[in-house]
Amino acid sequence: MPLHWLFPTPVLQEDLQPDAATAAAMEAFLAQLDRTVYQHERFSSRNNLTGDVLAELGMDQLHRLGEFQWLNRQLAHYAGLFLEKLIGPDHGLELHIQKAWSVICPSQGGELDAHTHPNAQLSAVFYVRMEPDNPTGQLEFQAPETYFSHSMTLPYAAAAVSGGVFAAQTHRLLIFPSDLRHRVTPYEGRSSRYSVSYDLALTTPPGAGREMQVPHPLDWVPLSLV
Repeated sequence: MPLHWLFPTPVLQEDLQPDAATAAAMEAFLAQLDRTVYQHERFSSRNNLTGDVLAELGMDQLHRLGEFQWLNRQLAHYAGLFLEKLIGPDHGLELHIQKAWSVICPSQGGELDAHTHPNAQLSAVFYVRMEPDNPTGQLEFQAPETYFSHSMTLPYAAAAVSGGVFAAQTHRLLIFPSDLRHRVTPYEGRSSRYSVSYDLALTTPPGAGREMQVPHPLDWVPLSLV
């Protein structure tokens, strides 16, 4: 008797190939961040450095830095392909980077609890450094709690994960819906695990607002200026 799973979730995976100088520049920036932030007494006991922490330090805008311009261009290309595959080449939508930050998991036990990114429509992660053949620190996607009926006797914990695990490999890019629940499994290695995460917003072009779609920020008027 076959069991049919309906409503698959799209996740784009692409293994990129930055040139040696670009790869070294990104890794050097994150290594410096790793050294300086973890030396701070406030963060030295953490098992990760994530967007919420780094935003406090003004480090949630990595897309504005020279070291990550190559990655921005790659993201623009593949996020565009992602939309074309889903809704066709004439979708007429624009993608915006809301913020970009590094995720640093130290060598012993770094992990991220399950979460979503409710502020965005698409999210992405690019692995800057991951030890070869290290099976830990993977990205695990989970079904939302509302996916399974509450009347079912099947426990949510047993049903939430259905093979949605992606290996964290150096220079791999993943793009996925921001409301897809995900976590980083505990990482164990000889050196820290480095990745960069993006939150993306989808809007109409300027002056081309459409019903049920977010208009371009240039069409917004802050009430403080009225």
